Amino acid sequence: MVPIILYLSALLIVFLLILLVETVVLQLMRWDDFRGAIRAALLMNLASLPVLVILVVLATRFGFYSLLVGLILNTIVEGYVLTRLRREAPVYNFTVAFLANLASYLILLLPAFIYS
Repeated sequence: MVPIILYLSALLIVFLLILLVETVVLQLMRWDDFRGAIRAALLMNLASLPVLVILVVLATRFGFYSLLVGLILNTIVEGYVLTRLRREAPVYNFTVAFLANLASYLILLLPAFIYS
């Protein structure tokens, strides 16, 4: 049996990688400067962390469809967080949230799902 510390370490590494990918997308979309982008990425990923935990549980049961549901739910939660941080452009905030999540899903989560 694998110790719980190993699972928690793996989840922390995945969380940090997702944070990095989504910060880069926020920067490429010119959402804010680097400090603002990393702050926004941290806040939106902390808010969507329960969705990620549920996604991990559902992925073992429902497979690929749970990734699609997770992408949609993460986009809604993270788009809302970005809109709370910058209220003047809600459509742009949800677009940025979708692109950030799409990048993290394609780069990190989909390959991990396929490999497992």
